[in-house]
Amino acid sequence: MSMNIKEVILYDADSLEYSGKILVEGSSWQFCDVSNDFLLKFTKGMPLKAVLQCLISFNIVYDIIEK
Repeated sequence: MSMNIKEVILYDADSLEYSGKILVEGSSWQFCDVSNDFLLKFTKGMPLKAVLQCLISFNIVYDIIEK
């Protein structure tokens, strides 16, 4: 996983509507504008790479924004 990731924009996989984003700073990350409480609880404490791999299970796709 590249350390140049600045943020990850999240979209609904069916409609491609904005679903929030993940803000990345170094090796830490946090969700922003995400309303799915189960997703927030399920991914708490996971490394970013693991979070990205499981997002499709929540019907979410993403774009990676690099510095």
